[in-house]
Amino acid sequence: MKVLAIETATGAVGCALWADGAPLASFVLVAPQRHSEVLMPAIDDLCRYARVPVSAIDGVVVDVGPGLFTGLRVGLATARAIATARNIPTAGVTSLEALAHPHRRRPGLVAAVIDARRGEVYSAVYAGGGALEERRPARISSPEDLAAELAALSEPPLAVGDGAWRYRELLTAGAEVAGPAEASPSPLVVAEIGADILMGRLTGRLSGSLPEPVYLRQADVRIGWEEVGGRVTGTAPSAPGPPWPAGPGAARPKRGS
Repeated sequence: MKVLAIETATGAVGCALWADGAPLASFVLVAPQRHSEVLMPAIDDLCRYARVPVSAIDGVVVDVGPGLFTGLRVGLATARAIATARNIPTAGVTSLEALAHPHRRRPGLVAAVIDARRGEVYSAVYAGGGALEERRPARISSPEDLAAELAALSEPPLAVGDGAWRYRELLTAGAEVAGPAEASPSPLVVAEIGADILMGRLTGRLSGSLPEPVYLRQADVRIGWEEVGGRVTGTAPSAPGPPWPAGPGAARPKRGS
């Protein structure tokens, strides 16, 4: 089975190919606010150099967040377009799971932390030592609250992700903070988890319907609109729905959240 993975939840843009149970090729570029510009050419180049045409892909996996709003929408729209055009199955993997997965065999706890901007972070806590087990589900909080939570755990966790690295001075009091090389989820990890989902190897994880984004908070444009209060009349924009339709003339945002 040949799987294409798409990773756009953070400032990095990534894609990968997973073929017959093993990694085949991957691409990563740290390109904040350039997701829509970089992703499709990266997929084209990846497939060309790996000699795997898009017509040979059997499934598509995408990081569904939480993360940057614009990045997620670009990744989801691209995954949906390819899956719909090819009539192949899709699967979603969360960014926090993808960050923690490489440390699943490490004894102890792993805290996956993504910078949510606006002085907040997305985080989840997992237990390693074999199969990854979620100990505390994903939520949004201040870095200070997260630092206090991690310091109160029975053992210091390993904190990974761009949020952990950005707020490392706060978090090091109660956690071991991984370096910047582990700031963004790996597209190869997304591909590995997604391939297991598509092959039915993960209990309770089903593929089929088009993946939905995991936001955990409203879009910044809505927050900004509501902050002006009575100075603006009219109805506030709704929180982001599904990604824009693919195809010629489809509108795409140009800046990251």
